Amino acid sequence: MRTTEPVPCEPGSILLGTVALEPNRWGALSPDRKPTLTTNDWLSGAREAGFDGIELWEHHAMLASEAEVEALRTSPVPIQIWSSYVSFDDPEDAARDAVAAWVERLGCAAVKFNVGNDREDCVAVYAARLARFAKALPDATRLICECHSGTAADDPSVAQKILAEVGGVERLQALVHLGDEPEYLDSMFAALGDRITHVHVNFLRQGAPLLSTIAEDLQERIDRIKSHGFAGSYTVEFVHGLGTEADRPGDLLDVAASDLSVLREAIG
Repeated sequence: MRTTEPVPCEPGSILLGTVALEPNRWGALSPDRKPTLTTNDWLSGAREAGFDGIELWEHHAMLASEAEVEALRTSPVPIQIWSSYVSFDDPEDAARDAVAAWVERLGCAAVKFNVGNDREDCVAVYAARLARFAKALPDATRLICECHSGTAADDPSVAQKILAEVGGVERLQALVHLGDEPEYLDSMFAALGDRITHVHVNFLRQGAPLLSTIAEDLQERIDRIKSHGFAGSYTVEFVHGLGTEADRPGDLLDVAASDLSVLREAIG
């Protein structure tokens, strides 16, 4: 049962991806990816920095204390997107249904998901599982496919077919990564068009630089996606310093706040 009302992502809004701050995001500290951060480490700081909302790495709720979950549920910075890595290769729905329950509990306006990397008969298989996942979620919850490299959805035409099989653009959507090759971004928009409603600001391919050091490239990429009609929201997904000695919540939150300022100016 929904315990808080969703806050939609307004066009041009910028979210903080809590995965950006989490040292154990990839299991470098423990293979269970148990988070090292609590809401006290970042929630008030996200508000003070001026982020419009949060894209919550699911382990920051699912493996958190009840007190932390309550802090998320009542957060003055809305938890707008639930960032899930639940398997779509599992034929059973139990894990995906559990995610749906969490999304409803926290009142997230959207859930970000990844399909698997099985490319054989993937449209029918993933579309069927995605349709059941959508049915388990609140009717108003948007489902945003992260067309991530290494998954079947990294092929723009495959992503389009999976989403079209399940529903219309008002509910079944997609995101792109700003650091991807410009030509690839063009191909994503050519295939998915209005389904692309969100962007992950992720320049890992370029070594996760400070946005202030790539301001010209950042502006060109934002102008490029806007030329395709993009008017959606953004998440600061990864920041400079991750995986280094500076990979601590206070330090990385400061970096994320700096990137936020640069990104706002670029979006205009």
